[in-house]
Parts: sequence; C-alpha cells; structure tokens
Amino acid sequence: MELRVKATLALLTALLVIPASAQGQAAAGFEPAGAGLPLYRPAGAAAVVAVATPQWVPVPTDPHDLLGAYRFLPPYATDDTEGQVFRLLFAEKGTSVADPEGNFVAVPWTVGCGCAEEGWDEPIWVQPGDTVVFLLSKTRNRVPWSGPPVFDVLGWHQPYPAGEFIPFWRWAREEPENWLSVEEFFQLLKVLPTEAAFQLDPGSALTAVRGWLALNPGKESTFPIPTMLRELDRLTEVR
Repeated sequence: MELRVKATLALLTALLVIPASAQGQAAAGFEPAGAGLPLYRPAGAAAVVAVATPQWVPVPTDPHDLLGAYRFLPPYATDDTEGQVFRLLFAEKGTSVADPEGNFVAVPWTVGCGCAEEGWDEPIWVQPGDTVVFLLSKTRNRVPWSGPPVFDVLGWHQPYPAGEFIPFWRWAREEPENWLSVEEFFQLLKVLPTEAAFQLDPGSALTAVRGWLALNPGKESTFPIPTMLRELDRLTEVR
C-alpha cells in the first residue's frame, strides 16, 4: 500500500489544491470535498463531526445519479457499493446531513490506476468509535433507497484524521509535534472561503487561515497548518 501511495502522491498533491473547474476531465477533477487538506469549500459544503459505527450498508449506485467527478465512475466500480454509517455529533448551523436518528452514510472511493476513482477495497476505513471530521457536499442527484443520506468521498483523503493520505502527507511533508484536534479542524473548515471566492482570489484562503491562527495562538506548527500555509503561499505567489 505504501508504494501505491507514494506513486500517486505527486499528482494528487497538485489536484488537491486546484479548484475542480480548473482541472481537466482527463484527471477526473477530484472534488475539493474529497481532499484531505481542503483549501476552500465547494458550494453547499458542510463541515460535520461524527462518530464511526461498525455498520456498513449496501448503497445502490447508478453512475447517472452521481455528480461532479463521481459521474465518471465506470459501471464496474459501482457494483456492490457499500458505505459506512456515521452518527452525527454536530454540524454547521443551517445544514442538514443526517436522518432523524442522526445517521448518515459515507461511501468511500479509492484511487486506482491512473488516479481514477474506484470502489473501496481496503478491509478497514474508519475504526468504529473514532470521532472524525468530514467536509460533505451533495454528490448524488437521487438515492434510490430509504436509508440515511448518502455522501461520496475519496477515502484516501477523508475524514480527518483517518483518511489514508492524511498520515502519509504528514510523514512526507513535515513532522510537527501534534495535530489539530477534531474540534479545531472543524472550526478551521468553517472559515475557509467558498470555491468561487477562492477562484477569484486565492489569497482569501490565506487570509482566512491566518485569521483563524490569530484567534488560536500557538497553532502555527500544528499539522496541517504548515502544509496549508505553504500551499497557499505558493498559489498566491503564482497568481
């Protein structure tokens, strides 16, 4: 698995920080909601904190119902799709991501040959009982079932801090003493600019992160802040 991750890291690093509208369809345009270290928020996205349950459920998936990059999924990848059930703890005000019982389903997709999304084939995604953060956005036109709301994510990149790429990115880029807590990362996601604002001015994300740091002193070296600042500085200079 480690070799597979290293082989795709360079391409994914670029994809993670470029707005989806600026990426070619050949690269599948990974949705920012699937990024492990998002620098902006897609339209309608909601930051949520949830607890993983041990329950996995079959989720009927028709590629014609999928949105964004997921609409390019090949039919074979959507056979026998399953999602893990999460119990919502709290979400941003004015958002609704769970059923009346407080549950939602996250369907993880992995990275296959050529960085194409494929069905999750790892034995474990999020350990039951773990508290994690998602940045969720609508990924389906309809869900042909009566279960909880369904969201598709790249399992390598979400949720924080359990996504497979998140620990690897930390190891490859820097070794900070600690990580942002789940609550801190949730609050950070809330202040990031929308995708539209980011496209107009990448500096808006840099301003948002620095503003968050001003309210949370002593977090400058806490993962993933250094990586986010480095990428935002680079994007601002390029522009």
